[in-house]
Amino acid sequence: MGAFQQFLTEKQIASDTLLRLSRQLEAQADTDRALKRKRSDKRREKDTQGKSYAELSLPKPKSGRGVSKQQLQAALADLPLPRRVRGKLVRAVNAVLSKKGSGAVEPKALFGDAAVRTGPAKKSAS
Repeated sequence: MGAFQQFLTEKQIASDTLLRLSRQLEAQADTDRALKRKRSDKRREKDTQGKSYAELSLPKPKSGRGVSKQQLQAALADLPLPRRVRGKLVRAVNAVLSKKGSGAVEPKALFGDAAVRTGPAKKSAS
């Protein structure tokens, strides 16, 4: 039994609840769609291309995608997961814990020593 699955059984959190909450938490609202449009406009306009998103006060919109069932199964089996998936799982678990009246949990407590999955190495520009 992996660290993530052990944590869920200790806190009596169902995997279906995590999937549903993750989908709700990561769902895009009208404000997120407007942010996407503003960030796109920023990239197109010549006078704002040199500026960063932070200078223009354009935060990142939500992804619009919750955790999938396969990603949750990989987390339960302690397989390596990308950082974004881990973050989504932590947000969902913290949402459940806050509804139950518990405090937030750190990612290290959820995943233990499981490795973080990394993508392919970037090619050098030589």
